[in-house]
This record gives sequence, structure tokens and C-alpha cells, in this order.
Amino acid sequence: MLRPCLLTWCAFVVVFGAAITIHAESPAAPAAPDGAEKVADLHDHVLKNPDGSWKYTNALIGQTSPYLLQHAHNPVDWMPWGPEAFDLAKREQKPVFLSVGYSTCYWCHVMEREVFENPELAKMLNERFVCIKLDREERPDVDQVYMTATQVMTRQGGWPNNVFLTPPAPDRPGGADAEDADAIAGYGLKPFYCVTYLPPEPSRGLPGFGQVATAMHHAWENDRATVLEQARRLGDAVVQVMADTDTPGPVTLETPRAAVAALQRIYDAEHAGFGGAPKFPSPSNLVLLLAAYRHADKEQQDALLEPVLHTLDRMARGGIYDQVGGGFHRYSTDAQWLIPHFEKMLYDNGQLLSVYADALVVLRQRGEGDSARAALFERVLRETAEYLLREMRDDTDAFWSAQDAEVDAREGLSYLWTRAQVEVAIEDEERAALAVRMYGLDRGTNFQDPHAPHAPPANVLYLPVSLDALAEQFAMSRAALRAQRERINHELKAARDRREQPGTDDKVLASWNGLTIKGLADAGAIMDEPRYLAAARDAADAIIEHMSDDEGTLLHSMRLGRAHVPGFLDDYTHLAAGFLALAQSESREDRDLEQAQRLTRLAIERFAAEGGGYYDTLPDQADLFVRVRSAHDGAVPTGNSMMVQNLVDLYRLTGDAAWLDRAVLDLRGFADWLGDRHLGLAGMQAAAFDAWGFEEVHAQLAAPANAPSVEPDAPVQVSAAWTSDGKLVLSLEIKEGVHLNAHEVNEKMLIPTTVELVGPGRLAADYPEGEQAHYAYADRPIRVYEGTVIIRVELDGWTPDSAIRLRYQACTDTYCMQPAEVRIAIPARP
Repeated sequence: MLRPCLLTWCAFVVVFGAAITIHAESPAAPAAPDGAEKVADLHDHVLKNPDGSWKYTNALIGQTSPYLLQHAHNPVDWMPWGPEAFDLAKREQKPVFLSVGYSTCYWCHVMEREVFENPELAKMLNERFVCIKLDREERPDVDQVYMTATQVMTRQGGWPNNVFLTPPAPDRPGGADAEDADAIAGYGLKPFYCVTYLPPEPSRGLPGFGQVATAMHHAWENDRATVLEQARRLGDAVVQVMADTDTPGPVTLETPRAAVAALQRIYDAEHAGFGGAPKFPSPSNLVLLLAAYRHADKEQQDALLEPVLHTLDRMARGGIYDQVGGGFHRYSTDAQWLIPHFEKMLYDNGQLLSVYADALVVLRQRGEGDSARAALFERVLRETAEYLLREMRDDTDAFWSAQDAEVDAREGLSYLWTRAQVEVAIEDEERAALAVRMYGLDRGTNFQDPHAPHAPPANVLYLPVSLDALAEQFAMSRAALRAQRERINHELKAARDRREQPGTDDKVLASWNGLTIKGLADAGAIMDEPRYLAAARDAADAIIEHMSDDEGTLLHSMRLGRAHVPGFLDDYTHLAAGFLALAQSESREDRDLEQAQRLTRLAIERFAAEGGGYYDTLPDQADLFVRVRSAHDGAVPTGNSMMVQNLVDLYRLTGDAAWLDRAVLDLRGFADWLGDRHLGLAGMQAAAFDAWGFEEVHAQLAAPANAPSVEPDAPVQVSAAWTSDGKLVLSLEIKEGVHLNAHEVNEKMLIPTTVELVGPGRLAADYPEGEQAHYAYADRPIRVYEGTVIIRVELDGWTPDSAIRLRYQACTDTYCMQPAEVRIAIPARP
């Protein structure tokens, strides 16, 4: 499991060559060159021929990723991540220069303009390295491995992530000697130097990119043994971080409560949200508080709910929300939710639909459905859903990934306004005056582009006062003001649409679509809006039709109808969550629940790890030197968290205890993580609250860490034989020191012993009564089976394909193990 930093390795930095000092800055720290004119000149006069055609075209031209295609005409000889690039690096024994980013990453664009479009720097890279460009959204597993390396090496991370790697090991006749085994271990795409954004020349406390790349080349050529040792050690550190596993242990109700307490300690009571600037929506934190609210005593509920409602309110009124077009930007650069980083991500908007819908459900349950806050949440749900349907759908009805933050190399240019622009866009003078007051333009400008300091200041639109307060100021009814706002937004949107628009990353990701399907289904259900439910179902059907094969294997990414990259854990879990939301909507269909169960079974089969939890990647992912296993809920919940929530929901919807048993196994597998790093898995903490809502698993969840694992044949041996009167006798030989709960166990939280027929036919069982006994884990005597137990069974209509399933829970004198099942073959009649 990925931990943010191992102390042993946090200071692990080796600098090659003559004293290059790397100050590992966040990509957002330095400022870009002033003005867009230099960018345009470079693009037009250096990269293009006089007739307007491109001077350079590299191997990325055949890719589908918009991010890779953005770099297809760089003078750098970029190659996509894959065997062709690896073979070239092996054949020429050149280091790999890997640059990882994504299409809406502002600092990725800056570094492309400053470094990768520079012919001289490109020439140096092409001569000395095999250069690979990677879209982190297409290959999140590769991104995670090398971002872990960057974090281990520099204590920070960000994009673009630029990593120098060793090539695959050269072929050695007769094999390697023992004495050079360590050197061989340093080969194989192992990282030996990592850095994020760098300018082309030394400036602002950062070395120049050319300086660093030259040092890496010289080190490889002149001190290769040191490079290989560095790569081996850093690669080992990455494996140590990512392969770190926990011993299964207890997950009590205090575990998620401690996470909630940690979240409450960093709640910003003044501006809402958690912590200081920059502020992210962090939907998983809000989901955790809502789960805690649902399972709290009445006197505790207000303290849990108010941070959620306050945060959703302030986000909806702030500049992080697109007041004109709907939908949320990526994050707020300040603590007040005012000035955003302007990119719009599908995963944010999908998750926030679900959170606003859940909060609206709570308000209605509390009798506050007519409140101003409820009206605000309804408006946000409708406007965000409409934004997604209007701007983010492809021809298959699935959803695109993101919209860019910049236009003409200027951050947020399409979204900014001056007072004069608003007054020109709105025909009616009184309505224009209302718009100026409503969106805070009468309070002066609030935005100055830090990357273009000579540009005139402008405004990010926001709601400095609530619409209800504004209605009072203008002596208008709430309904009249809303109608005026809709007309104002229609005029402003029409004017904005005439501007140059941000680029759209039009690839389809299965996992992000799953979050959006869930969000639209949740919004459609609470808003009673069939269009949103239909859009959710259409997207779900599109993913199944266009992004899975005949065996049900999901593909991760699709663009222009071309799907590729085998699906990751997140693709299965997040899409299953979408189907589960559809299954619980008013238009629920059996096929939605069936799809959710099918995807969950496939995920368990393909990604499950020993002792609970899941890997992100398939076991045969040959291009990684470590199998990725995520354990952190960031902007997107990890597949592990989503899986546990799905399992609990499946139990609630189907009553099949096997789903809940698996959830218990997974929660216990993350016990140390949940206990030590409270908010790192906020989504799983929320699922733990929901799991604790079922009394029947309290004993298993709270069992001590040294409780034996449950193997179906460990506590009990089962045999089956026919009697002369045509009945089948099941004989259970229970180990000494262990007992089973009787069929008529008189304690709700314990699992009874049962048998059922699997396949054709009918079964009637005659269970023994059992003996009453006192145990430490129960408040009263319970009925149990010990020693040898006989269950007589009558069968009718069974076939050779039929079998008997025995379900039981084994306990000792002090604790109960997880429930288990045994499939018993029916012997042939004598």
C-alpha cells in the first residue's frame, strides 16, 4: 500500500556532475514568461514552415490521447510508452527521459512551450536519451510508480513529472556474474533522477532543464555504476513503499470516528472547507461526514452536518463554481473559494453531483426542503448536470474527461469578466446593474493573472451575498430574482461562447464515467428528473458496449471510438458504483444490479490481494517493476475504498452475506492504514461506518489481530452420506476448542449455521437444537454446536449439477471468526 513517505528515503537525493542543486518546487510556484506574443512567435516561426505546415512530427502522431497529440509536433522525438521505446533504449543503451502529464495541466503547457518546443534543447534530448511522453490519465499505474519515485526523492510531487530512467539491461552472454547482480538490478526502467517543472535556463532558484539533462547524460556515460546503484536503491524504495502491506486487524467503530475527529479539527469555520489555501472540493471528506451523520446519535448530528452544508454552500457561491455555465473548476487558489484553477475535471463534477444530492436528501429529511440552502443545492445540481450534458458528452453518450484551464496561454481567460464587458453583454440597463451587484463586480477587480502580470485585472464571478439577501436588497421575490438570474446567465453565456474556448480532453475514461453515472443517477433521483437518469443509463450502456470485450474485460480509455489499455481496479469499482446508483433510482432495473454484481465479481477475481484489499493492476502488467496497490483517496477515491462501499451496498440491496463478508475482509486488511492515517482513506472510513450499521458483522470487524484466518475446512470437516430411508446426512466434525453458532442462535450479530441447495431442486433441513453456553463476546447465553453435529437433509428434484452450501461462523471462547462457506458435493445414491 502506498504511504506518502518513508523516513528512510525522504532525503534520498544524489546529485550528479558538478553541484546542481535542485529546489523541488511545486509546478505552480514559478512564474511563466510575460505575454503570449513570444509563445505565438515560437510556435509559428520555429515549429512551422513558411507554408504553415509542421516542421516536426514524431511518433505520437498515431496516438489517441489528446495530451500526447499536443506534443506530436514538438522537435523532441517523443515515443509513446511501450515496447518499441523500451527496445530502442535497450539496443542503444541510452537512458530514458520520461515526461508525464495530462492535457489540462497548466505547467505541462508551460514546460512544453519553454523546453520541448525549443529546437536546441530538443536536439540535445534526442541525441542523448530515448524520450517518452505519457498521459497520466491513460496510464495511472505508470504515473503512480514514477510519482512515488519523485515523492521519495524530493518529498514533493507535481506535473509535469520528469524522470530519468535506466534502460532495460543489455543482453549478457552466459548470464550475469554474482558480483554484478546489483548493477543488473539497477537496469529495467528504474528511476535515478526525478524533477517536476524546470525552466529552460537557470532562474528563480531553479536549475535549467538543459543543465540537469546534461548532468544526467554525463553521469550515465562517465559514472554508470553510481547511476545504476542510485536506480537500484530508488527502485527498491518505490517497491518498499508500494508493496507495503498491513497485518489484518480489528476495525472498531472508533476507527472511522477518529477520522471524523481529525477532519473536524481542520475544518475552516469561517470560510468552510478543510485546511487553508489551496482548497480542493475533496468529496471523499464530505462523504465521510455524511456517513458519520447517518450513524450518529441525534445530539451529535448537527456538528457533523454543518461543515458539509457550509462547505457546499460556500463552494456554490464562490468562483470555484462556474456561475454562468455551471460545473466546478478544479480547486480554489485561496481560502475563500474565490479564485479557481480554471480546469474542469469530469471526476470532480461527477462526485460533487452525488454529494450535493446526498446533502439535499438530508435537508428534506430534516424538513428543510424549502430552505434557501436547499434551493441553492437544487440549482447547483441542475446547472452542473446540464453543463455535463451540454459540453461533455461524446457521440456514444459517454463523457469526456476535462476542459483546459487556459486560452491563448492565459489562465482562465474565457471565464474572466470586466464590468464593462458585462454591461455590453446584457442589453437591459437595470438587468446589467443587477448582474454587476449579484456577481461582485461592484466591489472592484479580484483577479490578476500571476503568469501575465502586465495583463489588465479582471473579475471571477461569484456571489458575495446569497440570492435571498440580494432579493431583499432589490425588493424582489426569490422567484423573480431567479428568473432574472437565468436571463442574465443566458446573455453572459452567449457572449462567452463567442470567445475562444478552452480545449476539451475528449478521451473517455471508464472510471471517471462511473463516478459521473453515479452522480447523474443520484441527481436524477432526488430532483425527479428523468433526463439525468436517462443520461446516466446511456453512458453506462456506452461503456459496456464500447469499452469491454466479450469476456466482460473492461478497457480503460477510449477516444474516437478506439478503446485500449486493459481496465484497472478503478474502472470496475467506479463503474459498478454507477450501476448501483441506477439500481437504487426510481427507474431501477434488474440489469443494473446484475451488472454491478458482475463487475464486482470480476474485480475480486482479477485484482484481489492476499489478506484483503486489491491491486490496481492485473498480475501480468509486464511494463512495471512493481505491482501497484493504491491506498489513498485523493481527488478520485481509490478502487479499494470504492470496492468496500460497493460491497456493503450490494449486501444491503441483495441480502447476500458473501458481499458483506468480503467487505469485512477488506476493511480488516486495511486496519493499520485506517487507524494510523485517518483521512488518507476517507472513503473507506465512510464505508466502515456503513458496515458497522449491520450488527451481524460487529464481532468479525472487532476480532483481534491475531484471530486465525478462516479457511472453509479449518474449523470443521464435513462429509455427506445417504441413509437407508433416502435422506442425506451431513456430518460436521468441529475442531476442539472451537464451536459453531447453532441454526437457532439467539444473538442477532452472530451468523447461524445454515445449509441451502445450489442449483436445481429443493432442500429441507432438520437442524439440531445445540447447547446453551456463556462466552465473553456475548451478553447472554447463546446456542452453539460442538464436537460432532448431524444435519439431516431431504432433497427433491436435484440433479448432478446441484450441490449443498454450508454456511457457518466458527468461534472460540473469546472471539468469533469471519463467516465461511463450504460447497458440498451431493454423493450418488447407493
